[in-house]
Amino acid sequence: MDQSRKSVSKQFAEMEKQMGRMLRNMSLARMGPFQAGNDWMPSADVYETETEVVVCLEISGIEPRDISVLAEPRSVTVTGDRRFPPVENASCVHQLEIEHGHFERTIPLPVAVDVADTSSIYRNGYLLIRLPKLGHKGKITVQVG
Repeated sequence: MDQSRKSVSKQFAEMEKQMGRMLRNMSLARMGPFQAGNDWMPSADVYETETEVVVCLEISGIEPRDISVLAEPRSVTVTGDRRFPPVENASCVHQLEIEHGHFERTIPLPVAVDVADTSSIYRNGYLLIRLPKLGHKGKITVQVG
């Protein structure tokens, strides 16, 4: 592929990424002021490996004690509260973009998981939930006794 085609391809990929970001930000689920209540919805990524499903939520500014994870065989629900950070001596607010308040996000999983072995870790503003897949895919040899 020549250099000009690579450049155009790269530009289209960047446009696609920006359009996806724009559409996610415009989605009704993220329009907190237009919803009943003060709920907001953190962004989430879902990955699948050969042995597990990994769910990653972007929930910076929340104490681990304020997060709850409920794992079910085909979904995971994360709830929590993000409080306003204390700002002392503010006389005027010029910009407010960070969402605060209660959130609840249920994420459907692509395959059934073993909820008993689910684990999670919260680090650098990301909640990483690891859910081992249920059962065995492919063929196995069964010993006859």
